[in-house]
Amino acid sequence: MTPDIIISHARPEDSVHVADMSNALHVELDYDNPPHTTESIHEMMFGPKALIKSLIAWDRRSAVGQAIVQPFYNPDYSKIGLWMTELYVVPDMRSEKVGNKLMKALGKYALDHGYISMWWSVLHRNQAACRFYERLGARNSGALQYEIDGDELKNLGQ
Repeated sequence: MTPDIIISHARPEDSVHVADMSNALHVELDYDNPPHTTESIHEMMFGPKALIKSLIAWDRRSAVGQAIVQPFYNPDYSKIGLWMTELYVVPDMRSEKVGNKLMKALGKYALDHGYISMWWSVLHRNQAACRFYERLGARNSGALQYEIDGDELKNLGQ
């Protein structure tokens, strides 16, 4: 029997679920030291400099997936787009269309709030995710994503 999945906007008391799922994704992708705490997520979603929003997928009372997003300036249109920083579904729910439901809810959120586009990145090695996004109608933009942090960022900023 397919579960009845409900998608809702994260509330302050959901910060623990957002942190737990974000850390689970970090572990799954073989990153060291998952960085998220309930407090850090709460600050990022509800603090004075809140930057992110989260949609959470619920199966009864259990959080089974999430999408984390933030607005960004899309220079292709000179308008605001929506950047998805994370999409995660707990492993035992991945065959239940939870990811599809989260993405549909995210698409509706983007349209309802006047965002011109949705962007995200995915690791090349995560072929299952690439296929999932392509089935939704997304295309590889061809852009490469770069990052600078740690000592390199300190050196750059000096």
